[in-house]
Amino acid sequence: MQDRIKPLKGVLNFRDFGGYDAADGAKVATNRLFRTASFAEASPEDMAWLEQIGARFIVDLRRPEEREENPNRWPGADVRVVTNDQGYQTLPAHVGVLMQTDLTADAVRDYMRTAYTHYPHEPRYVALFKSWLHGLAEEGGPAIVHCAAGKDRTGVACFLALTALGVDRDTIIADYELTNAAIDLDKRMPEVRARLLARMGKEVSDEAIRPMLGVHLDYLTAAINAMEEKHGDVHAYMASVLGVDDVVIGKLRANFLT
Repeated sequence: MQDRIKPLKGVLNFRDFGGYDAADGAKVATNRLFRTASFAEASPEDMAWLEQIGARFIVDLRRPEEREENPNRWPGADVRVVTNDQGYQTLPAHVGVLMQTDLTADAVRDYMRTAYTHYPHEPRYVALFKSWLHGLAEEGGPAIVHCAAGKDRTGVACFLALTALGVDRDTIIADYELTNAAIDLDKRMPEVRARLLARMGKEVSDEAIRPMLGVHLDYLTAAINAMEEKHGDVHAYMASVLGVDDVVIGKLRANFLT
């Protein structure tokens, strides 16, 4: 699993999430599906390496203020980049709740779980997940999906893609949890502490920050439960909300299974 993590200088958590066993004894192709944090601090060497991937399109899951505050240095105009500001709110409701709460580790974990419950049905993310999965079906790859840290919103996008390709749930969870090995949590602590102070006007302890920096199974489970409670199972959610029906799944598997 570790060799999936690409050691770029200024881009965190860049990973190939192909190569897994999938439907009907096939495997997900490698060097076609990538997940990452943003490219806001990409070095010249990173950008030269990224060019070699030959990405057809990139889905950027970040909110508009995230993109404005930390604009990507890569890619150039020759790569299609998908963003969406539909229904954008300056402060998501669950962030407002967090600001009114003592920032303990338990409160932050509750915040993270709540955030994940919003991803499957919030209109902006629905549009972005649609763009991601339908883009993969219609255009193939290589393709890249990312948010700010490449772990939460990106984790849900990758969960959906791998589920559509017939990868088993335990394998998908292991790929999701690989973020905890890919990101140096202690190194990022001061940066996140400063960002929270600027945004919320609160000093936050390292103990409370740590649940934000890594990923945890109960976070992803919260998103899955949100899908299943309304739609019965994840495939029904993808069909009814994202328009990823059997035809689209067939195209995805034709493009990415070997």
